[in-house]
Parts: sequence; C-alpha cells; structure tokens
Amino acid sequence: MQVFELPRMAEKLPAREKKLWQRIYTVDVLEGKLELVSEMRSWVEKKFGSTSEVENQKIVRVTNLVTGEGALFNNLRSKRPVTRFSEQELDALVEEHRRGCPFCIPEERTPGDSFGRIRGKYCITAANLTKYDGYHSLIIPREHHPLRFNEDMVEDYFRVAARWFREVQACAASKGGHDTTFYPFLMWNCLWPAGSSVVHGHLQLTVTPQRHYSKVEQLRQCSLEYARHYGNNYFHDLYNLYKALELGWAEGETGLMSILTPVKEKEVWILLPPGRATLDKLGLVGRAVCRVLNRLQQQAGLQSFNVAVYLPPLAGEAVTAGWQGFPVMARLVDRGNVFNRTADFGAMELFATGVISSDPFAVAGFIRSRQHVHRKNL
Repeated sequence: MQVFELPRMAEKLPAREKKLWQRIYTVDVLEGKLELVSEMRSWVEKKFGSTSEVENQKIVRVTNLVTGEGALFNNLRSKRPVTRFSEQELDALVEEHRRGCPFCIPEERTPGDSFGRIRGKYCITAANLTKYDGYHSLIIPREHHPLRFNEDMVEDYFRVAARWFREVQACAASKGGHDTTFYPFLMWNCLWPAGSSVVHGHLQLTVTPQRHYSKVEQLRQCSLEYARHYGNNYFHDLYNLYKALELGWAEGETGLMSILTPVKEKEVWILLPPGRATLDKLGLVGRAVCRVLNRLQQQAGLQSFNVAVYLPPLAGEAVTAGWQGFPVMARLVDRGNVFNRTADFGAMELFATGVISSDPFAVAGFIRSRQHVHRKNL
C-alpha cells in the first residue's frame, strides 16, 4: 500500500470506518507538471529514475478535519540527491565529544534541582541551566552515545521522569497556594537536527502551571469538540480508523499509529488508554518508544529524532475540566541524517503545512512487529 492509494482505500472501507474517515480526513490528489530542458534529462533520469515521473508529478494532500493538521506527500522528494555517511563516521563523531563531556560526570558538572537529584538504574536527573519553564530539568543517561539504548534503559528513563514529576508536585504543594494542578511534559531531542546542543543523550522534563502547553491544549480542545459533535472519543475513533487502514496496531497494552498528517518524517503515535500517568504507565510508554526507535534505526537508518510525551494534569482538579478521555501519548519523528546540511524544516512546515518525503505505509512496514501484533481496542 502507498499513501497515493488513499482515495481508493477510503472508498473500500467498511461502512463504520468509512464514516470515521469522512469525519476525520479528506484527501486531494494533485498534479505537478514541468518541462525539462534537454540538458537536464540524463541527469534527472540518473537521479530520479524517470523523466516522465518528474515531468508529471503526483502529489497527495491529506487534511485532518478535526485538528486542521495537514501534509503534502510527493515521493520524488525522498529521491533528492543527498550525501550518505556511514555509521562508523557517526560513532567517531560521537566519541570525539566524549572528551570533556559534562554529562559524563553530571554530579560534578551539572546543577541539581532544589529538591535534589533522582537516580535510576541507568540515569540521573539534573536541573536545566537555562530553563524553558519554572520547573525544567534533564534526565541524563549513563551511556554517552545518544543512539545506544535498550528497552530496560528507556523504561528506567521514563520511570525516573514520573518520579521527578511527583517530586515537583510535592515541592510545589509544600510552598502553599490554592491551585496545585500542574501540567507535565517529557521530551527527547537526539543530536543536532533535532535541536540538541549536547551530543550525550538526554531527555528533558518540564512542568507548567494553570494550563498545558498550547499544542497539547489545542489537541485536547479539538478532541472535546469532536466528542460534543459526534458523542465519541476522538482518539478511540482515530485508532479504529487507523487499524482499518492497516496503519494502526496493538503491541501489548499500547496502540501504535503511523500518522497520515505527520509534522515531520515518519511520525508515529503511541497511545495508552486514558488515565493517570503512573510509574507503570510511563514505563510501558518508554519500552514502546524504544522499540519504535530501534526498528527505525535498523530498518530506516534513523540517526536523529524528537520524542514528546503528552500527559494529563498531575492533580485532580483539572480532570473534571475535560481530561478524562485524553490518553497518555508519545509522538516521535525522524529528523534525518546528522551530517545533512539541509534543514528539514522551512517556511512551509513552520507557517503552512507539513511537506513529507516518507510514506506512512512504508513507516508502518518499518516498525510493525507482526509476530507480536494482536487486535486491541483503546
């Protein structure tokens, strides 16, 4: 299957899933025509395989009618000439940065939080020196190489995150105040294309008061409007639609989806049913995140990535204000080759809509572990 077959696939969906498709998505197939000058034809055929395909390009625009998110797909963009570098060259570059790395000796070279450090089996916390928010800290793995991790390690990182969130909540409560509702956020930026300024792998933690960050809140508001209009949980319907398209599947307690309107390449969502983000739940998300990242490393050459974990409020007051149906969710994207000098974000992505090279159906093929898949409803 390919994203270019979506219109036909949508028409063939069973009645219930077809109704979900019509509620949530619309797809447009566009033509992009050009005329090659004769001097270019041999070069284009060598680089892209076909002059006809370049002169008559097929573009698919997918729009999420609930959230307003969209993406433009043109598979020719994945064939643009880029310079390839070996895994050994990346390892050598990472090793260069080990010398003098402050994260290799965090208790000597990084600040601690006012309530101290939290230690896991494979990591330790540190306060962020230049904060995004009032509470902003790091999880620093003991492993220096940012792409060397396994499920036990990532589960430990996420469990330490849950402990840090609880510690922040207790610290804030000890200072008094009427509103003790805080909104947690966990992110993982790997290497320079993903916005990381330090080679040594690390995750970031923030907690913000009063309201969640704007993109999380926007998604929640869209899901609430969907529930008011259709009487169903948006995430439940979305997951069922993705399963029907063979872009969604279950692994254990987690549901995975290869997203049709990715913010950037190979976006995958990992969902757990709604509820409190307990240590066990975050540990499960961590293991699922690790599996996806490892499969993308093995199957698609992943070198740089962003992960974000959307979590409900830490205290109970805001739960009555529309968080009951919001799942614990991780989103991750591939940010491309570490050595590539061409940024993958431009004005289109910042101010208009996503421009995507990777096909969501190919992404599903990279990461789907068929021997462990079974059907599960969220």
